[in-house]
Amino acid sequence: MICYVIKREPQDNVCTVCEFSRLARFPQKSRITMERENYSAEYFEKALAKAYGCEMLRVENFHIKAVSQGGENFCSVIYRVALDFRRSPVGALESGKYILKDLLPAVAAFRTNEKDMFELVLPAMSAILEGAPTEIGEHKLSADCLLIEISAGKELYILEDLGALGYGSIDRRQGLSLEEAKTCVRKLAQFHGASMVLNQNQPELVQRLAPSHYANGLNDRLAQAIMLGGVEYAAEVFADELPEISRKMKAQVPVAYTQRIRDVVDPKQSSFNAVIHGDPWINNIMFDSVNKKATLVDFQNCFWGSPAIDLYFLFYTSLKPELLQNNQDELLNHYFDNLLETLRHCGFKDTLPTFGQLKDEMQRCLFYGYYTVVCELPICCASPEASVDFGIHTIVDSEAMLKKRHQLFASERVRQTIKATLPMLDREGILETP
Repeated sequence: MICYVIKREPQDNVCTVCEFSRLARFPQKSRITMERENYSAEYFEKALAKAYGCEMLRVENFHIKAVSQGGENFCSVIYRVALDFRRSPVGALESGKYILKDLLPAVAAFRTNEKDMFELVLPAMSAILEGAPTEIGEHKLSADCLLIEISAGKELYILEDLGALGYGSIDRRQGLSLEEAKTCVRKLAQFHGASMVLNQNQPELVQRLAPSHYANGLNDRLAQAIMLGGVEYAAEVFADELPEISRKMKAQVPVAYTQRIRDVVDPKQSSFNAVIHGDPWINNIMFDSVNKKATLVDFQNCFWGSPAIDLYFLFYTSLKPELLQNNQDELLNHYFDNLLETLRHCGFKDTLPTFGQLKDEMQRCLFYGYYTVVCELPICCASPEASVDFGIHTIVDSEAMLKKRHQLFASERVRQTIKATLPMLDREGILETP
């Protein structure tokens, strides 16, 4: 699928701090109401005419519905679009279902890697998998992207609707079963493996990706609120039950904590690297349960780094608690087998990574697991009550986020998972301050 890019003339630069303040005043639900009217049948006529190369394309029936949910879509507003169209006045009537993804201005004001992923990297990775022998099996990595629209402080994507292809979501509050988790790690293995082959064949494409948002530290309000605020809150929650661990957690913030995160995301410190998804939690993985396959969504946070980063993010946000305790090694072996299969079938010419290297990376990146379980898990399995009016505007408002964290940590899964994980992290030296 060809992905077309529209670039509008730049307007005044968006001030990120001001944009965060605006979002605090106008929550995400209000923004959907304000902007939904901009996406009309006429808009989609122009967009699809560009995407399909049909200047005479006309839309005859059009329906758009905002499907974003509080506590789930923090970076964008998502719309589901269904329409009937003709490519020419005498052409046959066709039906199409699409997803329109509109990044929030506060996110688009940063440089995300999603445009380069959809425009260049994902098509090249998909071509690598398409060229592999049939033994590689099902290998769809993402939704096809029809069009990207870029302007100052704005990114908009029109994508195929994976729901129309039989994919759906799994309950984020329950977590993945073992079979579902194996499907996920297989998909991550294909994603990572194809990117390693791409870096071998066309390194200039991978080099277009900006490094991790945390490569230069935790410099923006959103990262500080999620990570530093999350650690400080969790340290207080467990101060009575785990007093020494709580003291160590507080002692790392902000200097030692920030440096440890920078070290983890530095690809120069990895024994092997791949394009990292950066946010592979249960809501960013779509499942076809009938055919036992999965595909990935949301590529803003992709960067070149250690595969262990993605594995920890998946494990600590999305596994059922019993799997997190008992099945990590099984899942790691399944991931590694599929990574090697992908590399071998796709013509990887460099030295294949070893399981020992992967285990070393899991140990080196364990601090990322610490960040994920303490700061991301509570958000990722927010209850329906905690999800109400929960977006970026909440996270960057310290008073609102404090109230929200009271709700997030009321979850038995959150408290028990963090409480069970912190002593292990302490034994591994993760909580020490140099």
